[in-house]
Amino acid sequence: MIQKEVPLKLNAVRRNRIVNTSRIIREIWTARSISRVDLSRKLDLNKSTVTNIIGGLLESKLVLETTEGPSTPQGGRKPARLEINRNYGYILGLEIRPESYTVVAVDILGDILFSRTESIQINADNFKTVFFKIQSELEIELSWIGRPLIGIGMGVSGIIDAPNRIIKASIPLNFTEPFDLYREIALQSKVPVYVDNDANSCAWGELTFHRTQNLKNFLFCLIEFRDFTKSSQQTAIGMGIALNGKVYYGRNCSAGEFRSLYCNTEDNAGQISLDYARDIPIIEEPEIIERFIRELSQHLALFVNTFNLSQVFLGGDLGPHMTERFRTILNEEISRNWPYQEQVDCEVRFSTLGDKSVAYGAAGLVMNRIFIDLEVLDAEDIHRFGSLELVGNDAL
Repeated sequence: MIQKEVPLKLNAVRRNRIVNTSRIIREIWTARSISRVDLSRKLDLNKSTVTNIIGGLLESKLVLETTEGPSTPQGGRKPARLEINRNYGYILGLEIRPESYTVVAVDILGDILFSRTESIQINADNFKTVFFKIQSELEIELSWIGRPLIGIGMGVSGIIDAPNRIIKASIPLNFTEPFDLYREIALQSKVPVYVDNDANSCAWGELTFHRTQNLKNFLFCLIEFRDFTKSSQQTAIGMGIALNGKVYYGRNCSAGEFRSLYCNTEDNAGQISLDYARDIPIIEEPEIIERFIRELSQHLALFVNTFNLSQVFLGGDLGPHMTERFRTILNEEISRNWPYQEQVDCEVRFSTLGDKSVAYGAAGLVMNRIFIDLEVLDAEDIHRFGSLELVGNDAL
């Protein structure tokens, strides 16, 4: 059924029911396995409220009950544990590029079920048509998964108003005017559809799939090397910034857009001040790659020390020959940029997903939306920003 834009007029009782249901679902999802007693204690909800809501979630099969875990101190039976049902549905994550798309299908806990990259021409003019074509074809092709599609996330290069699902501008896709993806696509889709900047999607992926690590303050640097025969710029750099466990967007949703301080506007149209042969892939020029890593690391070091970040994640087109060199140089620059004797405690980590990082992160974005704690939203924002798919009709 196509979603409809229906204003939600929530009285206090209905809102509390929706909010408490969303909080319980998110806590089970975050903890992976938890008892009713621990739910009640962690969320400060009385046991009858938890029991009542859990009953509905068990009936809908979103939540499963298991008996794994330690017995009581008195030697009694093992307490019942609650888990999200990984077979409840699957999620599609898409990275949309001008010449191709990469798709990843994951189960509701984040395990990859399917992935591929397909060549296709995508731009602002055909974006909507191509999206629905991709969605339709994938739903048919992935019928073997044997569970329903429950959400789609997209990672797109450009300035994206993710909370309102608006592509404000994208140079690669030629969006020169805002595109309201919520109205043009999400409301016409059979399942919830979300969009974010490609680097921000990667940050959401880390927050989602490493949620038990309780990541708080970090930066994800997405690095891509483009085909020099198809693009005037061989490198693309974007940053996703997470502060206090949430992706930071800034006032105009442009946080994370990057351009080197060393760039001269007239001589360097790209993001890094490199002088390289335009007819040779940059990845084949070791000296240029070394300068690229050094210059980018100097900027990353500044961000690490200024914001006291705990981790830097590096992802995208980084082969094994680049990762260790990047780690060494970035740690050098972090230390060089720090004026005190005490060593900076920042972990440098690499995404293992390569060219799937954005698509996988876009799937993580969907999970963060459908498992969102609705308590943080105003009633009028619940429908546009968060999904009501999982709270159950009885909560409405």
